[in-house]
Amino acid sequence: MTRAGLETRACLSRLLDELREFASSRNDDIVVRVMSQWISVKSKNGGRVFAELRPSKERIEVFILPPPRELGFSRMIDRAPPSQGWGWFKSKFMVDGNGGAATALRLLRISYLSSLKRDKPSSRRR
Repeated sequence: MTRAGLETRACLSRLLDELREFASSRNDDIVVRVMSQWISVKSKNGGRVFAELRPSKERIEVFILPPPRELGFSRMIDRAPPSQGWGWFKSKFMVDGNGGAATALRLLRISYLSSLKRDKPSSRRR
């Protein structure tokens, strides 16, 4: 987080505040975990991280994290080699300054709402 520029920090703060307000209107809390190079965003009611943010000096790299059941290749996630990096992840985008913040917020809200959806337990035994 120390490498983020002032404009990036302001944009990031606005995004997180808006997301918290959005979740609060649904009786939920957003748990934000700040590490040195990334920030995870988790829905308390959804029980999972639905986005990761990686701020840099001039932009924010956002990774939308769908539930594993929605990924056709979910088994590959655990087996992806460490050297693969985040470049293989297809649902990422950049937020440059405040211009992309509104679009980023819309996408983060969609990801948040998908984190609240739960599979209905099957009444059928296997």
